[in-house]
Amino acid sequence: MSSNPIRVGFIGAGSICRIKHLPGLAAIDGVDVVAVANRSRASAEAVAADFGIPDVEETWQALLARDDIDAVFIGTWPYRHREYSIATLRAGKHCFCQARMAMDLDEAKEMLAVARENPHLVNMLSPARPDYEHYIAGLVRDGELGEITSVELLAISDGNLDRDSLHWRERRELSGNQIMAMGIYAEMLNGVVGPYESLSAHLSTPIGEKVDEAGEKVAIEVPQVVTISGRLQSGALALEHHTGLNADSTSSTSTLTIRGLNGTLRYDLADRLEIGPAGQPLAPVEVPPEHVGTWDAETDFVGAVQAARDGAPPEERKVRPDFEEGLLYMRKVEAVHRSAATGQAVQPDQL
Repeated sequence: MSSNPIRVGFIGAGSICRIKHLPGLAAIDGVDVVAVANRSRASAEAVAADFGIPDVEETWQALLARDDIDAVFIGTWPYRHREYSIATLRAGKHCFCQARMAMDLDEAKEMLAVARENPHLVNMLSPARPDYEHYIAGLVRDGELGEITSVELLAISDGNLDRDSLHWRERRELSGNQIMAMGIYAEMLNGVVGPYESLSAHLSTPIGEKVDEAGEKVAIEVPQVVTISGRLQSGALALEHHTGLNADSTSSTSTLTIRGLNGTLRYDLADRLEIGPAGQPLAPVEVPPEHVGTWDAETDFVGAVQAARDGAPPEERKVRPDFEEGLLYMRKVEAVHRSAATGQAVQPDQL
């Protein structure tokens, strides 16, 4: 362990923190996780015991008040992201916030504004990028498919079908404007083919209520079916269909298709990539290992924090996604809701 370690605190160390962030940090030399604060002391003590964290704080305010913490991981649901992220940055600590960024666009703008006020601090969101994103983005950028004419995304699952199972992501008071994995795929699309210039959307919630853990009926306000169409800033047209209500056992899929004048690319996000040059059938592509994405979120964040400690300017310690990039998909999320509410096309970059 370094004689001058980067000391980390956790606010809301839930499942993703147990699965990804805490093990990831434990594998990095020169990092000490020194304290955790959860909604209950019992859950915080359980995390501390499992991961050898020395201190449990009764409140998140007490954790942020500590002088021996350099960076904070926020693992709560979106309904607390704005409050905790802003408080972390204003406490002079680097901030890693769990995805999705915030409840709505206004909250995301507040988070970004405070991040810009503190350029000496690192801000990062938990990434949700598929393994082949970087490789596909390179193919598009280098013109391997020719001019891109259309983009199609299908995200079809049965995740919202069970009326007796209520996930927190289906509760608007906890997840805000986030809808299924739409924000995750917005982040991917922005990275591969760029953002929308203009979009139109329709939303539907066929299952209007579910039963919670206490057996009480709860009204569902988070949409279960979404269609989006529009023009990307590149000029290509795009079409998306998202549903969590797929009733059969065979047609669920998460598939991105990019059509260019010189060929077609189809990416099954279960890691099957196919390309068909003009006039030829689609055929599997073996992606070179060096172009396959890996989970490096904790390493990237810690590296940026160390660079900031060494005096590197923000442009030399970039992380992805940061709050700037997060705002891009939050604009899209907002545009989807506004278009569905008004029946009109919306330009995300004008929001």
